[in-house]
Amino acid sequence: MMNRIYISIAAWLLFAAILACGKPPVHTGGEPSVPNAGEHPELEIVKYTEADENGDMIPDFSRVGYHWSDKDIPIYDVVAELEAPSDGSDATLLIQNAINSTSGGAILLKKGIYNIYGQIYLKKSNVVLRGEGNKETILVAKGKSQRTLISLGMGAVKRTLIGMELKIEGEYIPMGTYLLELSGANPFKKGDKVVISWIPDANWISALKMDKIPPRADGIAVQQWTPEAYKLYWERTVRASGGRFVYLENPVAMPLDARYGRAYLQAYNYLDRISESGIENMILQSDFASDEDENHSWTAIEVSTAEHCWVKDVESRYFAFGCVDLKSGAKNISVLSCICRDPKAQTIGSRKYGFYFSDCQQCIVKDCKSYGSRHGFSSAARVSGPNVFLRCEEIDGKSGDCGPHMRWASCILYDNVKTNQSLKVQDRSNMGSGHGWAGTTHIFWNCSASRIVCQSPWVGGKNYCIACIGTKDEGNFKGRPDGVWISHNVPEEPLSLYEQQLENRRKIGLTTLPADL
Repeated sequence: MMNRIYISIAAWLLFAAILACGKPPVHTGGEPSVPNAGEHPELEIVKYTEADENGDMIPDFSRVGYHWSDKDIPIYDVVAELEAPSDGSDATLLIQNAINSTSGGAILLKKGIYNIYGQIYLKKSNVVLRGEGNKETILVAKGKSQRTLISLGMGAVKRTLIGMELKIEGEYIPMGTYLLELSGANPFKKGDKVVISWIPDANWISALKMDKIPPRADGIAVQQWTPEAYKLYWERTVRASGGRFVYLENPVAMPLDARYGRAYLQAYNYLDRISESGIENMILQSDFASDEDENHSWTAIEVSTAEHCWVKDVESRYFAFGCVDLKSGAKNISVLSCICRDPKAQTIGSRKYGFYFSDCQQCIVKDCKSYGSRHGFSSAARVSGPNVFLRCEEIDGKSGDCGPHMRWASCILYDNVKTNQSLKVQDRSNMGSGHGWAGTTHIFWNCSASRIVCQSPWVGGKNYCIACIGTKDEGNFKGRPDGVWISHNVPEEPLSLYEQQLENRRKIGLTTLPADL
C-alpha cells in the first residue's frame, strides 16, 4: 500500500484561523497541520498521496457532475407523448414543436423509429427528452449533411465577466488548494460564481519548450505556442469569504507560479445557460454509405452552455465523431451508462472520438463504453477541470489512444478506464499542428491499457499513474520528465479514487455550501 496521510477539514480550520487573526498561519508546504485524527474521529478524511515540497497534491475530484454529485438525477413526469410517424416521414418538427411547446417536464418518445432529416435543439431548462428504452426508441439521422443530431444547451454563448478582476496573491499557489488570498478589498460572498484566470507570459511558454516545437518531416505547418493563446479559465463557486480570502467549492486545477504568469479572480455569469434538462433512454443512429463515408451525421449529442444537465442510457451508432461531445459552457454535466458504437468515417484526425471533453468543466462520464473508436475517452485543448472518466471501457479501439489529446488540458481523472489501446499523457510535440504538452494534473487511477505513457511537463504541474496495469512506454518523444508512478501493475485500494473522495467528503458533511465562517 502507498503511504496514506490522514487530514481532516484542514483548509476549513485554516480559514477559521485566517478570520480570527487576519492572515494565514505560516506552514512549510502542503495542507496545514490539524489535530491528531484519533482525537477527532468525526473529522477524519483519507487522502492517498502526500503533498509534495511545494504543497501540490492530487485534487479532490468528487465535486463534478450533476449538482456536484450531491443530488440524484431527477425523474420528471411525462407532459407529452409522441408516436413515431407510421409512414416513416420526417419527425424533426414533431419533436421540435413538442420541445418548444412545453414549459417543463418529460417528452416521451414512444417506441418506434423516428427519421430525423434536420437537427433537434433542446434550449430549455427543466425539459427531458426521453425514449421508452434504448432498444425501443430509435432516432435516425437521415440525409448526407455533417451535423449534430441533438444539441442540448444554448450553443456557443460567451461567458460574461463582471466587475474588477482581482490579482490572486502568492508566489506559488499549489495544485489542489481551495484557499485564495486576494489583493485589495474582497467583494465576494458565499455562492458567488467566479473565474480563476491564468495569464501566462513568454517565460512559461519557453520553460515548457513550446516555442521550440520542431518542424514536421512531412512539411505540415507547426504552430508554436504563444502566451496570448494559452490564457486559461476555471469556473468556481465561493463557499466562504472573509477578509481578503475566499474558499472555493472546487480546487485549483494546476500550480499557479508567479515566475511564469499572473492569476486573477473575477465574477462571471452566463445569462442564457440552461439547467435541469436531459436526454434519456434511446438509440441515436446515423445513416451511412460505407465504413469510411463522411457525408452523414457527425455527432449524436453536443452539450454547450448548459449546467446541471445529463445524458443517460443513450446508445449512438455510426456517427462520424461520436456519442457525446461536451463543448463550450458545459458545466456539471453527467453522462451515465451510454454507449458509442462503431463510428463510420476515415480513421484519421478529428474523427471517432467516442466521449469527448471538448471545452467543459466539472463533468463526469461514468459507466460508458466505446466500440471501434480512435480516442474513446479523451479531451481537447485547454480544457479546464476537474473532469472525470469513471469505469469507462474502450473496446476494439482503432489506431489511437485514450487520454488528453493536445494543448494543455488540466485536471482530469481517468478512474478505472480500460482500453485495448494505449493510455497517454505526454508531450505530443509536433504531432498534428503542434499539439505539444497534452496536459497537466492528469491522474490515471486503477486503469488498464496495452501501453501507458505518463510524462510530467517541465513546469506547470505533474501527472500521475497510480496502480495501473499495462506496459510502461516512453511515449512518442523521448527525454521528457517522467510522471509520478505508484504501484505500477499492482491494483490499489481504494478501487475508485473518485468514489472514495466522494464518500470522504460526505462523511464530514460538506455536501452543500456551508454557512459563512
